[in-house]
Amino acid sequence: MEALFDLPDGAVSGDGGGEDSASTTDGFPDDAPVGTGSGVAAGQYHSCAVVTGALFCWGDNADGALGLGDTASRDQPTRVRVAQAIAEVSGGERFTCFRTDGGQVYCMGTNGRNELGLGDIERRLSPTLVTLPGPAKQVAAGFEGACAIVSDGALYCWGQNREGQLGQGEWPPVLGARPLRVGTSNDWTKIAPGQGHTCGIRAPGSLWCWGRNTDGHLGQGDGAEIQIRAPARVGAASDWIDVETGQDTSCGVRADGSLWCWGVNNFGQIGAPTSTPFVTTPRRVNADTDWASVSVDTFNVCARKRNNALYCMGRNVEGAVGVGDNVDRATPTRVGTTADFASVSTGRFHTCAQKTSGVVACAGANDRGQLGVGDLERRNALTNTK
Repeated sequence: MEALFDLPDGAVSGDGGGEDSASTTDGFPDDAPVGTGSGVAAGQYHSCAVVTGALFCWGDNADGALGLGDTASRDQPTRVRVAQAIAEVSGGERFTCFRTDGGQVYCMGTNGRNELGLGDIERRLSPTLVTLPGPAKQVAAGFEGACAIVSDGALYCWGQNREGQLGQGEWPPVLGARPLRVGTSNDWTKIAPGQGHTCGIRAPGSLWCWGRNTDGHLGQGDGAEIQIRAPARVGAASDWIDVETGQDTSCGVRADGSLWCWGVNNFGQIGAPTSTPFVTTPRRVNADTDWASVSVDTFNVCARKRNNALYCMGRNVEGAVGVGDNVDRATPTRVGTTADFASVSTGRFHTCAQKTSGVVACAGANDRGQLGVGDLERRNALTNTK
């Protein structure tokens, strides 16, 4: 098996395996319960993955985004002490949030913009519980904030609100120091905060976006306001099953397996020629009808097909498209030759994907160790973490 699975017996976060397994510095036991959770998260300069309910993080840790109780960066996956099995993880600019199997949400890292939702601006070097009105069924971190959908379908967001990305419909901006409820609806099924804007899906599949709209990434069409501070419906379709957002780009998948993107296209990240600088309403990427999910960040978009094949497009000077060269792509380009990718996450300049076996592979910039390959050299093809 890959080294990601092979922590030495008794190893604790960041220790190299030499301390007693009962030793802790932050109140979390070293050996977390085994669960079924999986998934990968690429932040700006760090990455995390969940493998059978255990959480691993690596990359930049100057503000504690790895949750290891210190500020030392790691160039290989390092296990995070958590008392419960983990269901999912999501990475922001310099912070991380995750959800346990029991629906508790924890965040760690920078907090100068209330990214952690704890009521203050003090960073946390270890996972810290976020108070929500009920168990969460999804948590997602954006650039400078996060959102969670709780068990009754209500949506809560926190963090930076300068652009109206918390959906409060107010001016001047309210402070998102703690989770704020977005509207009164109890039918949210998916949430995707980005950098300055947020999109989400309500049952049975209507799409809503809000926040900054300077480049049409709220999908409201030409002439729309450049800032919309409350959820605004995108089109009339009611069959959206996935949505993700980046800095000025958004993408989604509909129930018929079609992939759609809108917003900025300076590197071809929405699947259109770069002569089209942006689009203001959802644009179908191609004629394929077997797309399953999508991931979006500042310059890149990656999407999985229903057979677990992986495709990416956009900026590739750092190699984040993962196809073995450094040429930008303006159409979805197959990554590798296997169809065994269970999830994918695009970061600012890198991409990580988790295979169905649990193995994590990353490509792109690596100056902070965010690829987890044991060095700081960038890769232009997906490379397994150490």
